[in-house]
Amino acid sequence: MGCVTSNQDDILVSRELNEDKTEDDKIMKLLFLGSGGSGKSTFFKQLKTVHGDGFEETDKQQFKEYIQAQIIEQMKQLILGIETLKETKSEKYGHLKISEGADDAIQYIQDLPNGSVVDEDVAKAVQILWKEEAIKAAFEERGILKVEDSSEYFFNEVQRIAQADYSPNTAVCLYKTIKKKKKDILRVRHRTTGVVEQRLFIHGTKFQIFDVGGQRSERKKWIHCFEYVQAVIFVASLAAYNEVMYEDEQCNSMIDSLDLFDEICNSQWLQNTAMILFLNKQDEFAKRIQRIPLKVCFPEYEGENTYEPCLEYIKSQYNIKNKSDKRQIYCHVTVATDQNNVERVFGDVQHIVIGISLVNGISTCSTIFFLFNFFTCF
Repeated sequence: MGCVTSNQDDILVSRELNEDKTEDDKIMKLLFLGSGGSGKSTFFKQLKTVHGDGFEETDKQQFKEYIQAQIIEQMKQLILGIETLKETKSEKYGHLKISEGADDAIQYIQDLPNGSVVDEDVAKAVQILWKEEAIKAAFEERGILKVEDSSEYFFNEVQRIAQADYSPNTAVCLYKTIKKKKKDILRVRHRTTGVVEQRLFIHGTKFQIFDVGGQRSERKKWIHCFEYVQAVIFVASLAAYNEVMYEDEQCNSMIDSLDLFDEICNSQWLQNTAMILFLNKQDEFAKRIQRIPLKVCFPEYEGENTYEPCLEYIKSQYNIKNKSDKRQIYCHVTVATDQNNVERVFGDVQHIVIGISLVNGISTCSTIFFLFNFFTCF
């Protein structure tokens, strides 16, 4: 009798495992990877906000700490950046000086210890400094000073953030009727470490989404995830053309991104894999290209320094990395903080992948990996 019971149990367990496997096969698995500042975590937060359960109060408390840290640390970085610019670009910035009326605010911010809370006193000091010509000039050079684009948003919102009852928010757009709302959680910058996983149901398809740290120290945690890749989505920041890497300030971020795209696009592991390119931060690029020439990244560029020709040139730099005549690069220009843009692009990606799957005779339930402009080596 014991053996009969055991056999019955084995059959039931086997059946459950098979059912779990069948169910798992119906899930598209998306792996978000990206270098610091590429926007991959913003995509993750957008999808979780719109298609998931949003964020719990414990999550919001964590984001509140991230926001407060960003405000204080980034203002400190700008203060230091003034001296850096006076030394490295003295011809243009040698005259920079904080007004005497802001001396106390500088000292107050510089003396704040790590983990400080943004209260009314901090907000007042930040507001004083944010009005300073020298601070604004340093912010214009944020690409080389490692200052986040989103810090401008938080400096402008610091009075609201300093309120005792402040709780970070997101802007959820239903039926595309959204007006300009606050997007604290989407805009805050924080480093992703380890693996964050979320299951979502998007446009009639089940997804299991992984957000994985993209810094060099995170490589070994996801390098094994290449197996069964159906499509690669490589995300690069358009605004990176005048930025330096977080890990190596001597290296231009876009040049590094192009080198990585070369490795991924031509990897022996991904020869039969669809390649989708997301050129992210289109909004920031459109503003930045008006004042900073593309030549800072591509000295050989001879075209007009306006949005369209510069965008096309950057696209061409990625496309020429593709050494396979049989492979097409599917390119999308994106804004990860724009919900409508994310929704539209995500829908396009699904159509591309499903179309490729049908052509290749591969189940549309196969695994998809989103590789967001990541640091890798083969």
